[in-house]
Amino acid sequence: MEDELQRIEKENPVDFWDYRYWEVETTSIEVREKEVKKALYGRERSFSIRVLLNGVWGFSSGTEPTYKALKEAFLKARELANNSLPFVKRRIELAPVRWERATVRYNPKDDPRNVDPADKIALVRDMNVAIMERKGVHTVNTSYSDGWMREEIITSEGTRIVQEVPRVVLQANITAKEGGTLIGYRTRIGSTRGMETFKEVDPQEEGRRAAESAVRLLKAKSAPSGNLPLIADPELTGVFVHEAVGHATEADSVLAGESVLEGRLGERIGSELVTIIDDPTIPGAFGSFTFDDEGVRGRRKVLIDRGVLREYIHSRETAGMMGLEPNGGARAESGHVKPLVRMSNTLLLGGDHTFEELLEGVKFGVYAKGTRGGQVDPARGTFQFNAQEAYLIEKGEITTPLKDVSLSGNILETLNHINALEKKSRLGSPGFCGKGQLVPVGDGGPHMRIKRIAVGGEG
Repeated sequence: MEDELQRIEKENPVDFWDYRYWEVETTSIEVREKEVKKALYGRERSFSIRVLLNGVWGFSSGTEPTYKALKEAFLKARELANNSLPFVKRRIELAPVRWERATVRYNPKDDPRNVDPADKIALVRDMNVAIMERKGVHTVNTSYSDGWMREEIITSEGTRIVQEVPRVVLQANITAKEGGTLIGYRTRIGSTRGMETFKEVDPQEEGRRAAESAVRLLKAKSAPSGNLPLIADPELTGVFVHEAVGHATEADSVLAGESVLEGRLGERIGSELVTIIDDPTIPGAFGSFTFDDEGVRGRRKVLIDRGVLREYIHSRETAGMMGLEPNGGARAESGHVKPLVRMSNTLLLGGDHTFEELLEGVKFGVYAKGTRGGQVDPARGTFQFNAQEAYLIEKGEITTPLKDVSLSGNILETLNHINALEKKSRLGSPGFCGKGQLVPVGDGGPHMRIKRIAVGGEG
């Protein structure tokens, strides 16, 4: 393959090219109210050629990388780059990297490819049945998917990477009902390991816990409104870190003038308690990988160090444009699309308090867990989240369940209002981040206390 690509380029010179081949083997299962609704297996192949000509990208993709298809894709990418030249104001210069030759294979203890489909169906159904046992649960949809991704990356600079990464994920969407009141609740388990993931976290027990939370919230009261102290659980802390901070540190957004953190490297932007990392090297985490989709080795990035903005997340292009070093932040959904600057596993590191000490510091406030989604504007530096589960805190004690809790504020103000962190930082649920493309990510942190944030609820 490498020889063929070099031969094509010799006849059709460019400044740089890279080739990515992507193959993924997947299983998907869905069970609704104890009945199997879907059980699918599939395999997808794709490849792409990206060329840089006179500082302009050209890109083309296909399915099967035969010599004919490779040459056609290369010529098409070259043609697109050449035709774009008159309309591009700023030419691209890639930041230099050390070329790599490596083969990386994650080796799960219990490879999902070797597990009988009947056992996978039983896993999903057993979780569904366990949840349905709880009185007050109205509907349950449980779903499972696994994927074994094999990627090959070759560049004109000499890099050749082969990496294989498995992922498994099991999810339950629950609706609890009492009278005319409906409550939705979601839980998810996943990793870049194998079926052993579901021995480390028992799906049936996790399902029962989620069902209890959903039913408990049927009795929830309306949340108080106003600027109140908040304690966020690791799940909600992770969502805040990913959505409000992580996206603002993606260098393509910074360069486009769409980040409140533009031009702030080296500045204090938050409390001294705040250290936020993005780390694709965490073993087993859902967003982990060894090499990014440009063949750059992923590494731990300290985005904010004790309140000071230290680093953006980069591709080779954004690093070159800023005169900085690449840090392995280019990711693509498949071989059919170009890599973009993306997060991996984004976490707020822990502090020096216990959870009980966080509570003791709140006379009247809110304890919020998880999220039902929300909106973030990295350019303006604002956010709004809806908590999945919430409770009133009164005199340091968790009391009344609350419903329809929304949290909003300014990113920089909120970073400065963080006044206590639990000692232990942990990953929340696995997720998928959308930015035109979906990629698997992780996020999390410790329990986090914010001295005041805008809380709203609906009666």
